[in-house]
Amino acid sequence: MLPKKKIDILLILPLAAILFLGLVSLSSALVSKFYIQLVWVVLASGVFIAASYYDLRIFERLAIPLYFADIILLVLVLLIGKTSGGAQRWLDIGFMNFQVSELTKISVILFIAYQFNLKPTLEDGYNLLDILPEAAGIFFPVFLIYKEPDLGTAILVGAVAGIMILSTKINRRWLLGVTLFVLVTAPVLWTWGLHDYQKTRVISLVSMLMGEESQELSQTSQYHIKQSIIAVGSGRLHGKGYKRGTQNMLRFIPEHHTDFIFSVYAEEFGFFGVMALLFLYFLLLARILSLVGKVKDKFSALVLVGSCAHIWLQVLVNIGMVTGVLPVVGIPLPWFSYGGSSLIFNLLLMGLVHNISLHRCFN
Repeated sequence: MLPKKKIDILLILPLAAILFLGLVSLSSALVSKFYIQLVWVVLASGVFIAASYYDLRIFERLAIPLYFADIILLVLVLLIGKTSGGAQRWLDIGFMNFQVSELTKISVILFIAYQFNLKPTLEDGYNLLDILPEAAGIFFPVFLIYKEPDLGTAILVGAVAGIMILSTKINRRWLLGVTLFVLVTAPVLWTWGLHDYQKTRVISLVSMLMGEESQELSQTSQYHIKQSIIAVGSGRLHGKGYKRGTQNMLRFIPEHHTDFIFSVYAEEFGFFGVMALLFLYFLLLARILSLVGKVKDKFSALVLVGSCAHIWLQVLVNIGMVTGVLPVVGIPLPWFSYGGSSLIFNLLLMGLVHNISLHRCFN
């Protein structure tokens, strides 16, 4: 008998706390954006509630139509999308700039879960031919996002899909072969697959980590990372206090309300504040992982795995980026960074997780 729960408090509490801390940091970083984000939080909360209590079978049936709709929208982005900062990633729909790649993160998770739910589990595991339709399905949206260009999101979507596939049973020989193929082709991808500015970011990061620095790089790519590191480090143990972070208030932190908002938070709330935030993310991820072993259908299990991978990778990449451990790739911090598209689809995903927790988990 499935438990009749009305709410999963272990999921809701850390999620609400992260949203609250994100709004606090945004109100310090840029007040005008705070009020807009507050509206998006209300709307996204409605999306979360709807996704939590609608019949989950509706989302299963919509997985394939949503996937093809997403492909069409990604093509439209390349044809008529809004360009900003040299990238063409948004569709202007009047009241907002819709970043279609945020939808892609959800549609790919549902697509993989739906496809593998139809496949029988093989004793020796799936080989490359068995998962060829899914591999092709992943390639198209990843390639279209890469062409915007948005390498960071393209890698993120591909990585989440890869983790979902690996969570099923994959034949070890085929897995080893794919790994060797990726290693062999890596130099080719570096030479012809990356744009010059993307290579510059990687070279800049490596140079800075090794203590080397050129005047050209320090004036461009390394500036963002350095200002962010200064902000994070200057927070020390207790932080400088709300709206007392000098790097934030003097606008030295680049994109301080979006990709680098973690720097604002770390400067004002310090090491203890950062540990509290990371603990909230840990609680959220731990709750999602605990649900994986309680579901009895493959679709729900894969959605949970994809959701966990999606959150974990975004947190890892964003914090690694703002602390100078990873290149700057423009990945937002979930429920923390400013942005309507990101907020809505991340809460939609958590609504699906909440739905699974309420209706498809056994005690």
